[in-house]
Amino acid sequence: MRDLLDAPQLRMRLLHGDAAALNRPVARICATDMPDPRPFVTSGALVCTGLVWRHDPADSNRYIGMLAAAGVAGVVAGQALHGHVPDDVLTACERHGLPLLSAPQSVPFSRIIEHLAEQAAELRWQHIQSGADRQRRLLAAVAAGASITDLIADIAAEQDISLWLVTATGRIVAGTTSLSEEELDRIISTALTAPRLPAVTIGAMRVLQVGAGDRITSWYLVIRPTTAELDTSATDLAAIAELYRQRATDRLHLDWELTDRSSSSPAPHPEEPTVAVVAEIRSNKGALLDEFEWEVVRAALHDVLEGVTTSVDREGRLVGVVAGTQAEVAGELRRRIGRLAPALGGVRLMLGVSARQRGESMSGTVAAAAAAAAAAWDDEGVVRLRVADIDSAVGLFTAVPGGLQRRFAERVLGPVVEYDRRTGAGLLETLEVFLGCEGSWRQAAERMHVHLNTVRYRIGRVEELTGRDLGRLDDRLDLYLAVRTLAGHGVSV
Repeated sequence: MRDLLDAPQLRMRLLHGDAAALNRPVARICATDMPDPRPFVTSGALVCTGLVWRHDPADSNRYIGMLAAAGVAGVVAGQALHGHVPDDVLTACERHGLPLLSAPQSVPFSRIIEHLAEQAAELRWQHIQSGADRQRRLLAAVAAGASITDLIADIAAEQDISLWLVTATGRIVAGTTSLSEEELDRIISTALTAPRLPAVTIGAMRVLQVGAGDRITSWYLVIRPTTAELDTSATDLAAIAELYRQRATDRLHLDWELTDRSSSSPAPHPEEPTVAVVAEIRSNKGALLDEFEWEVVRAALHDVLEGVTTSVDREGRLVGVVAGTQAEVAGELRRRIGRLAPALGGVRLMLGVSARQRGESMSGTVAAAAAAAAAAWDDEGVVRLRVADIDSAVGLFTAVPGGLQRRFAERVLGPVVEYDRRTGAGLLETLEVFLGCEGSWRQAAERMHVHLNTVRYRIGRVEELTGRDLGRLDDRLDLYLAVRTLAGHGVSV
């Protein structure tokens, strides 16, 4: 609206409005004197009115209130009808926070409309020219070998904004500042679930997709603030960023081709901490999915784990080997692969992680990770991750799929569970306490606050019902694993 005041040929006069109000952008201009202006105005419009609707001072508050509720940018009042702008119109604009300009009788509304149309056309032409200049500068920078980090920094400084280029797992390819994990969560959630892009996150960040491919393998340009004027420059930058994304994708596919052609993956250094990751992606019915889904997951794995080497084994599983610790690798996968869950649709992604132990072959480490991935099928969620723990009998047993664990426990302790249900004898609870006391009758009796002979009797009944001898190490191990399994699946012990 300040442009109207600055145009001497219009001879506009400011009656009300501070600097912030006058700097509001005008989306369109309309002239109306209808008793109810709401059907004829839109948010951001500048309303020109000859005040024909004003019959008495009370009309002003009602009419200006309707304009304010519609979100108009301001009001231009003509003086032809009354010879001046009545004070009640000014008071109503002050009350509702609308800037008010008065137009002299010699200036028709059509001249105001023509002036703003000329201003808008000039502005559009300047945007086109500046956009063409920007495109030439960006392409010249790319041809000269500029990094995407430099381009992001230059555009951000030029537009006085914050910019980031991120992947679907939350890796920051380039950016003006750091982002918290919570901010990345909101960005990726918007990028993967919004019906269409660009979209705005909670926290007012605009998210644009780089390229038009699959959302999981895309990059995203993130902008703060989210003003409309940035759309053209952001679109140009997104197009340039797609060149860099495609280069990175081509290099990754070349690495895959070289790895897949070799008979085996590069062997890690014997002293280097190394972790194996095995991934299986299946439909909800358990069927392995085709090559496209594997390429998506494979790319995501490389995005999360820097320096990982991947291949697809004979069983159709994705196998990765990377330097690091088991806790670090599992933590990164849980946090960042987990962000992809909304875009995976009707599939389940199982991940197994295993660290190579001292003296262990890499094939043994991969086998442990594969067992953990298979066992993860029984877990909840779209992305399911298990860490292999096979440095103990219990750890080895937990790598067995949950369905087989339950069948084992039911076969071993089924008669005991049924007996407890019928009689309430507490045999299963006594067995758990007895095993926890390392087979000490007296300690078990004291912990349960029962007589020593009661413990002896109950353990004797357990041996009769199961056909196991708790004096034998292998039988005791069977019962111990069965008790832990039932407890882990919610069976009261």
